Amino acid sequence: MTEIETGNVTRHCRPSTLEDDVPIPFAFKKRPGEKYLSVYWLDWFNKSTEKENIIETRNYMETKARFKCKSNGSFAVLNIEQSKEYIFEELSEVMSYKAENLPHCGIYHDADDLLIAELLVDCVCNNYLVKELDDRNTSPSSSS
Repeated sequence: MTEIETGNVTRHCRPSTLEDDVPIPFAFKKRPGEKYLSVYWLDWFNKSTEKENIIETRNYMETKARFKCKSNGSFAVLNIEQSKEYIFEELSEVMSYKAENLPHCGIYHDADDLLIAELLVDCVCNNYLVKELDDRNTSPSSSS
């Protein structure tokens, strides 16, 4: 598996893992038996804005992965370098992002899963609500 060293990834957060539309640590916990936390590498889509990459991720998940994103869910964005540095500073634990079947990747670590989940919540740099993603209008808004 190839390690992804730079860029941003997104994690789809189910409605039950949000509080006031913001991800809670449970959104970043591996499910029992999973070896990694599932994320999508935004840079793979190569769109001009982060929001366009998020929309592409949602479309990919719904068409290729056959996963239905509920409108009251969200896509949390993590920066790879920043999150790895933060986890290492806090825990002296190494965390890696590895390609699974691009754009799908996994966050791998051997630390306590709940503790990593709590720290990853601190690393969320953006959060996009599914209900606010609109395919028909993806160009960045201009400021007046």
